Amino acid sequence: MNRYIIKNIFLTLILAGVGNYAWSQNIPIQKDSINSTNEIPGRLFSTTLYNNTSATATVSGETLYRTATPNFTNTLSGQLSGLFITQANGEPGNDNAQWQIRGVGSYGRGYYNSAKIFVDGFEVTTDYLSYLTPAEIDHISVLKDAASLATLGMQGANGILWVETKRGHIGKPTVSLQLRSGIQQPINIHKPLDSYNFASLYNQAVSNDHGMKWTPAYSPDELNAYRNYTGTNVDWYDEVLKENGYYTDADFTFNGGNQNARYNVLLGYANQQGLYNVSNTDQTSNQRLSRYNIRANLDFKLFTIVDASVDLGARLEDRKQPNYWNTMNDLAAYPSNIYPVYDEKATEDEFKFSGTTLYPNNPVGSIKGLGWYSSRARTLQGNFRFNERLDFITKGLYLQEAFSFYVRSLSTYSKTRNYARYFNGAPTTTDQTTSIVASSYGSAGMDQWMQGSITLGYANNFGKHAIHSALNLHLSDFKGDGLYEYKNRYVNYNGRINYSYDNRYVGEFGFSYFGSDAYAPGNCWGFYPSVSAAWIVSNESFLKTNDMLNFLKVRGSVGKTGTSESNATDGLSNFYSNGRYLYQQYYYYTNPFYTGTSAPFTDTGSLTPLFIANSHTFAEQSMKYNLGLDVSLFKKINFTIDMFIDKRKNILTMDNALMHYYGTNHYLDNIGKMTNKGFEASISFSDQINKIKYSVYGMAFYAKNKIDYMAEVAPAHPYNAKTGQPYGTVIGLEAIGFYQPEDFNADGTLKNGLPTPLFGSVQPGDIRYKDLDGNNFIDQTDVTKIGNPSYPKWNFSFGGNIHYEGFDFQVLFQGAAGASVNLLNHSTQFIAFVNNGNAYEIAKGAWAYYPEQNIDTRTTATYPRLTTQNNENNYQYSSFWMRNNNYLRIKNIEVGYDFCNKLIRNKNLSKFRVYVNALNPITWSPLLKDYDLDPETGYGYPALKSFNFGINLTF
Repeated sequence: MNRYIIKNIFLTLILAGVGNYAWSQNIPIQKDSINSTNEIPGRLFSTTLYNNTSATATVSGETLYRTATPNFTNTLSGQLSGLFITQANGEPGNDNAQWQIRGVGSYGRGYYNSAKIFVDGFEVTTDYLSYLTPAEIDHISVLKDAASLATLGMQGANGILWVETKRGHIGKPTVSLQLRSGIQQPINIHKPLDSYNFASLYNQAVSNDHGMKWTPAYSPDELNAYRNYTGTNVDWYDEVLKENGYYTDADFTFNGGNQNARYNVLLGYANQQGLYNVSNTDQTSNQRLSRYNIRANLDFKLFTIVDASVDLGARLEDRKQPNYWNTMNDLAAYPSNIYPVYDEKATEDEFKFSGTTLYPNNPVGSIKGLGWYSSRARTLQGNFRFNERLDFITKGLYLQEAFSFYVRSLSTYSKTRNYARYFNGAPTTTDQTTSIVASSYGSAGMDQWMQGSITLGYANNFGKHAIHSALNLHLSDFKGDGLYEYKNRYVNYNGRINYSYDNRYVGEFGFSYFGSDAYAPGNCWGFYPSVSAAWIVSNESFLKTNDMLNFLKVRGSVGKTGTSESNATDGLSNFYSNGRYLYQQYYYYTNPFYTGTSAPFTDTGSLTPLFIANSHTFAEQSMKYNLGLDVSLFKKINFTIDMFIDKRKNILTMDNALMHYYGTNHYLDNIGKMTNKGFEASISFSDQINKIKYSVYGMAFYAKNKIDYMAEVAPAHPYNAKTGQPYGTVIGLEAIGFYQPEDFNADGTLKNGLPTPLFGSVQPGDIRYKDLDGNNFIDQTDVTKIGNPSYPKWNFSFGGNIHYEGFDFQVLFQGAAGASVNLLNHSTQFIAFVNNGNAYEIAKGAWAYYPEQNIDTRTTATYPRLTTQNNENNYQYSSFWMRNNNYLRIKNIEVGYDFCNKLIRNKNLSKFRVYVNALNPITWSPLLKDYDLDPETGYGYPALKSFNFGINLTF
């Protein structure tokens, strides 16, 4: 694409005084006659348009505010039909949730976070979304089908999160204060065994390694000392973590205006203190986050036909933490008996932290003796908009110009020191205790995003006819350095025309002609059309007088969208452009490699192609089909259902048909295909009994995909293949029990007739696998599907609310089903003793046979034999390690009372509400029950539940 043309278009827009236009529908919003005000998570029937043909889901910022968490992405869980959220761990400042819209549509982009994000009409990064406050948000929508995504071209294939912030209202000025504070606690802590159980099982492991001859490493006296708590027995989790963290946030909002000017100004603050048991001093710091938000949305009437708006959203994020990043890993990996926290014989040192060469990073020393690290992120988005009503040319004609700039910078500062490690009074490493030293204040990255758009629209009614249409030009220029080191430019010509007749029949055509600089000149543009229609059946004469059926709409859409980004290049060193510029040839310098058996044996290294350039690569393509139904019954029941199919092709894929030389003959091409399909449904019921108002609601969605083609190396057998399976399906061996002593000859070899595993020698207590191909060997030709992907097929939520005079109560349940967890992905906690590792409760079910020690678990074992050595056979991906990951949470629950209902009558105070709420207070999950694993976050810094008290005041 010609950069000169792009720059000149940008300059033209800037000189024209461009501003911001929320390009989601390109149609002025007008509400229909449905009077229901009940909010259904996932869809607001009160804002359903007669002329809307798309599948969208919407939730208000007020609803999201009930979920008390500093990271905005975690407030979305269970709130929007078609959007699945995997909540993050609770680490302050590093707790971004992951999300999918309608499941996973492509293997070229990974499981999560592939949807684009727009705030007030302009694209932003995930970082910008993460730390918005719900008090800023008017509503957030999920755009899911071809009708809603038509104008977004190469950005629409994976769906869109569309955020609109609050604006001023005409009327009396108001001042609102929202304040809440509470404690945060771990949902789960998966602790290892104490010293006695660790040592007892370690004796088994060592004896197994010695040919199943009882040769314990720990003597009876040592075991008794551990059992009587006179030996070393450190609970590292208790030493490093506190029971509670703390969270506080506050938002001040000023809102008002008249016909000529309106304003909404917000000041926000949040502070989160983590779980590390360390003070906030000049030399130490807990894990913590402080956030400061300011937003000013201003609207003006400049002239009779000209409106303008200025939107400014700024944020400051301060993060601080101990100057060590692997504390949680060490807590999981360090056994309880390695050494006490402090070495009392080290009399000359202020710290006296224990440590050895094998376990050098004393977890308490890591948070107290290494100083701290901090970072500061500054974010600013500014949008400027002009709107001209051109009714003097023809009624309904308008022109809008918009410009947006977004900038984010990250700077770092730290104070560091070190500490000596001791064991029995003697230093064990070369580390020395040092004084704390301040680092220089430096930049860690910066990005800048400039966007502009200009729109010519027309909206008018002609009796029973209504037309809403618009043409738009959108330009984007992103560049960054440091952590954000890449550039991205695109141009999007788009438009739509919507025609409706008599509020009964609606048809719409949308399109995008999208160009991206990711592709070779002459091959960088794509056309993305869509068509959609709706029939409002309830407006037909034969149903207009029906008291039961208040509203019935049938709608459908089909269209093409795309995505210009791919993760297909993951793993190619020194290539960070996210699948871009594959038409250009890149090189990297290789390490020396073998050239033969005679001197010289190796080359000294050389420049090698990073991949083979392909000038024909282009954007992945998605054909989306959607059929939906919206129903309202008895003015109390609202129901919607959508069925969808997403057919992908041109997925950027490594072509494995080509031979590799030096292992670097990578060729990527648009050859992949995949299909994703499913349905979504949501329902609500609202009613009132005397003064009691109540509603109940629920929603569920199902999505399942299949890889149609991915250039997979031809497998030995069809059941070995990933093609034809859902993306992320776990392929492995089928476990059929444990080898028993009678399976072996006297010399330790397997008896005739038993297939021979090719993963190293085996002995009694090792996992036995099924020989699927019947060749009497167990190898990679015997793998098959053993588990589902790690993301769920089913997602659901349900809840309700009750209002009685000033009292209110609401609860939301959220859950998922159909996913699998591979315990080997949490190897620290499920592979006992190997590589000097730790041991957990699951290891107590290990296979063992030592009759003289009264140990015999041959018939009851739930874990393979223990060993301190690498055991390739037992730790293959297999059905033995797979578990279902179904769960249900009480996501949030809240009880409140508004004193202004009866107790306080003050014309200047319209709301004085106090409440208590809880986030994630209860979770039902087999993983949590059996293994202390949170179903969403796994291990590491724990996920959090919180209990909060809040006040809402409006003057």
